[in-house]
Amino acid sequence: MEPDRLRVLRMRAVMSQEQLADRSGVARDTISKLETGQRRAYPSTIRKLALGLDVKPQMLMGGVEYLDESPVGEVDAKTPEKADPDRKIGF
Repeated sequence: MEPDRLRVLRMRAVMSQEQLADRSGVARDTISKLETGQRRAYPSTIRKLALGLDVKPQMLMGGVEYLDESPVGEVDAKTPEKADPDRKIGF
């Protein structure tokens, strides 16, 4: 997990480390160490933090989250206007 990723997602959620600790069940000291790169996260910790932040664990790992995950048919690269205009990709 990238240290800056956790801090950015926590700040976007407008949460203190203490609030995230309460919501996730991960100690505030651990969150602090993860955010400063002093400690690496176990997969179980990543899952708990993701639940506390209301994001998918992939977001903490640097992945991209598709906000609309319903199946989409193939889109012809020559006609992007046929793409679903309501589909949102990114953070």
